[in-house]
Amino acid sequence: MTRTVLKKQRHEFLLRQIKQNPFLKDEELAQACNVSVSTIRFDRAELGIAEYRERIKSAAEEGMSMGEAAVGEVLDLNLFRDGISVLKTDKTMVFENTDIVKSQYIYAFAENLALSVINAKAALIKIANVKYTHEARAGERLIAKSDVMRVKEKEFIVRVVIKANMNEVFRGKFSLLVPDGKYSEE
Repeated sequence: MTRTVLKKQRHEFLLRQIKQNPFLKDEELAQACNVSVSTIRFDRAELGIAEYRERIKSAAEEGMSMGEAAVGEVLDLNLFRDGISVLKTDKTMVFENTDIVKSQYIYAFAENLALSVINAKAALIKIANVKYTHEARAGERLIAKSDVMRVKEKEFIVRVVIKANMNEVFRGKFSLLVPDGKYSEE
């Protein structure tokens, strides 16, 4: 094989690997390609792939914007009892080349309602028992209902069920531990 063909194959491999896992370091990529780290750096420069720190920063910013998108609108809230929230899904929430909403948006939507119903500014999820029962599609309105099942000192058990078009999409039970002073009963 010629150098050009090998380089083209390596470039294709790099693009696939970094798309799947943006947290791969140059050293790991060099080892996987059986080339030097400097060769990987040249390849990244040619392909316009950012360095490791920039990829991490970009992924973090994308994650932050994802969290904001999955908040939904709280329609009814009875603190420490139950709540209802709605989320309008769109094309920014889907897997590439599909209209299926990514599970992380659904999970973030459920977690946000669970936190809202216990009026927590911060909480640690000790246990999350979740089940995705049906896919959600872009353009659908997701309706989440939460119930506080149990309260014991600083620990809350909250159940959240999400439906789209009367079909259950997600159900989860969250065990939330609220640190001292991080929720109020108002």
